[in-house]
Amino acid sequence: MNPVSAVKAFKMSLLMPFALILLPPAQIFARPVVAASSFTQFGKPAKEALARAHTAATAEFRLELHVWLKENMRIDVDTANSIKRFALDKLAERCLESAEEASVGRGRVWTLSLTVSESDVRAALDSHNDYFDGLASARFQDARGNDLNVALPGAIGALCAAMAKIEPASGGGGVNVDDIRANVQILFDKMEVKSAATVVDGRQGSFPNRSPDAVFTIDGAPLTGFHLTATVQGGRVLGRFETDERGGVPLRNYKVPFVHNGSMLNVTPDARGYIKADGFIRYKDLGIRLNKGQDLSYIYKVPTLTYTLEYRASSLSKAIVVPPDFLADAHVRKYLREYCGLVPASRGSADMNVKFTVEFSQNTYNDTEEDGYAMRAVAEFRGGGVERTGKTQFEKRLNFGLTLQSGEYFWEASGALRKLIGDALSRDD
Repeated sequence: MNPVSAVKAFKMSLLMPFALILLPPAQIFARPVVAASSFTQFGKPAKEALARAHTAATAEFRLELHVWLKENMRIDVDTANSIKRFALDKLAERCLESAEEASVGRGRVWTLSLTVSESDVRAALDSHNDYFDGLASARFQDARGNDLNVALPGAIGALCAAMAKIEPASGGGGVNVDDIRANVQILFDKMEVKSAATVVDGRQGSFPNRSPDAVFTIDGAPLTGFHLTATVQGGRVLGRFETDERGGVPLRNYKVPFVHNGSMLNVTPDARGYIKADGFIRYKDLGIRLNKGQDLSYIYKVPTLTYTLEYRASSLSKAIVVPPDFLADAHVRKYLREYCGLVPASRGSADMNVKFTVEFSQNTYNDTEEDGYAMRAVAEFRGGGVERTGKTQFEKRLNFGLTLQSGEYFWEASGALRKLIGDALSRDD
C-alpha cells in the first residue's frame, strides 16, 4: 500500500465510529427475529413432532418480536393491555407469513427455527399499521350517522382499530385516537341500564326458573347488538352474547352452571366482537369509563345438590406407584364441594351419581428414547337431568434413564382431573 492510501485508510478508521454514532439505533442493531423449539427424536422427525415444535416456536416468536420491537424500534408494547396484546398477536401472525422455517438435527436433538428478516418485520409493521389505520377511518365514518345503534359499533370498532396500531409513544399519522375515544365516551354516557331483579333462580344444569330482565337503552331507544360476556366464579365464561331487539340481556337462554348458592354472575361489556378478537377486550384498556352501570352483577339462588361417588384409581405399570392420597377419593370430593357446590349424600337417594375411572400406564417411545407416564381418566355424571361423560389423558415424558418425580407428577395429574370435572360440568349439553 502506498503512503497516500495508508493515510486515507487511517482517516477512514477514525471516522467509522463517528459514522456509527450518527446512524439511528435501529440500523446499528438491526437483526432478524428468530424463534426456535428443540425436541428429541431418534432418526428423521415425524410430521407430528415437527408440528408440535412449530406450534412452540410460533409462541416463542411472539415473545421474541416483543423484545425486537423494544430494542430496535423503541416500541414497548404493553401486553397487560388487552387491545395491545391483540395487536402484537396480529403483527406476529403477519410477520410469520414470510418466515423461513428450518429444522436441523444434531445427534438426536432436533431444532425447528422460524426466521423473519429485519426488512420483512419492518414491512409487516408498516402493513399492520396501514391496515388498522384504514380500518379505523372506515369504521369512524359509520360513527357519524344519526342511528346510534349503528354509530356505537362504528365508534367502538374505530377505537379498537386505532389502538391496535403499533407505534412509538409519540404516535404517528392517521386518525386521532383521542378524538375517537371522546366520541365513544359520549355515546356510552347516553346509555341506560335497567334491571328488574338481581337473582338468577334455578337448578344447576337446567335453564333458570327466573332470571333478571336487564335492558340496555341508548338515548331512550333499545340498544341492540351490544356485545357482553357473562362469567361466573373463577372467571369461567358462561356465555358471550349480544343484546336482543329490545335491548334485553338473554340470560334465560343459558343453563345454570354448577356453582354454590350465592355465587356471583357478572355480565360485562366486551369489545372483542368489534375487532374480531379471540380474547376479552376490556373497555378500561380502551380508556372508556363505564359511568352508567353497564357492568352488571347478579346472585345465583340454587339448591345444594347431593351426590354419590364411585372412584377407582389403578396402575398397570410397576414404574408408577399411585400414592395413598391419590388412591383415596378425598381430592376429588374436595373439588366437587369447593368449585361445583356438590355435597355427599348422607342417606337415601342422591341428586347425582358420579363415577371416576383413573388408570395409569407406561409407554416406551424408542424413536425419541423416552418413557411416557400416562393417566387416562373417564368421568360420568348421571341424574338430576344431567347426563354427561368426560375423558382426558395426561402424559409426562422423560428421557431413558431418568426417574419420575412422583410428587410433581401426581400434582399435575390432580390438576388434569379437576379440569376434566370443570369441563364436563360446564358444557351446555
